[in-house]
Amino acid sequence: METIFKETNVPPELGFQIDFVTMRYNSPPHWHREMEILYILNGRAILTMGGDTYHIKPLDLVVVDSSVIHEVIYELPQTMGICIHISKAAFRRYLPDIELLQILCCGEKLQKKQQDGYNQLCEYLKDLTQLYFVQKPSYPFSSSALILWIMAVLVDEFSIPAPDTVAIAGNNQLSRIEQVFQYVEQHYREPIELQEAADTLGLNKEYFCRFFKKNTGMSFLQYVSHVRLNHVYQDLLYKESSIQEILEQNGIWNQKMFYKQFKETFHCTPRELKKLSRENPYM
Repeated sequence: METIFKETNVPPELGFQIDFVTMRYNSPPHWHREMEILYILNGRAILTMGGDTYHIKPLDLVVVDSSVIHEVIYELPQTMGICIHISKAAFRRYLPDIELLQILCCGEKLQKKQQDGYNQLCEYLKDLTQLYFVQKPSYPFSSSALILWIMAVLVDEFSIPAPDTVAIAGNNQLSRIEQVFQYVEQHYREPIELQEAADTLGLNKEYFCRFFKKNTGMSFLQYVSHVRLNHVYQDLLYKESSIQEILEQNGIWNQKMFYKQFKETFHCTPRELKKLSRENPYM
């Protein structure tokens, strides 16, 4: 049920990690302090962040900036790609104010003047893939050089200023949101009361709802539904239990609403997904 990561031999002190990944599950809404570059090799993905949806097809890339809440749904039976996490803090030695820049890059929503830069990024990522499969002793040097070139293009062509006061406040807010994420992950199988979630942050219900929506782009109840949907999705693929049992095990009480949300999210019914998992030898 886990994503398969093939880590590359790059020293962690360089400030980035390159993983060649086989995605076998979806990523519910989450965030991390590192910037993430996702480059799809085969399959497709749908990424949601900042209230926008991005469709990523083979040989497309998307950048998720640090501290941005995002969700990814991958195409079946499995999607393969490169996932690169880059610590902006580690790159201060090249650009002291790099954390004051916001990186925005996705092939689906390019400005005309950004097309050449985007094409160059894709070429660098293709080169990175070839380097990985050849695996010469010089791989750490050559891959590091490509990451620097990638960062240079992102800074020159795809960055906008972001005041540090906003960045600092954003990290503080997201640290609190993370507490809610952890609470939901621990209790999604049970009926979750809004007040109990608000209590994790010491807030009243009304302020908690506004706070959560402002920082995630969705209501708290929508988030809980997303978490349950993703767990049901995984169980349908990998468990022999009946659909009814899986729904009950994941805290689904309103089945009519659930089936509607499932179809809208994954473009198939639970029964169709379970049938696909039985028939497909790669799943």
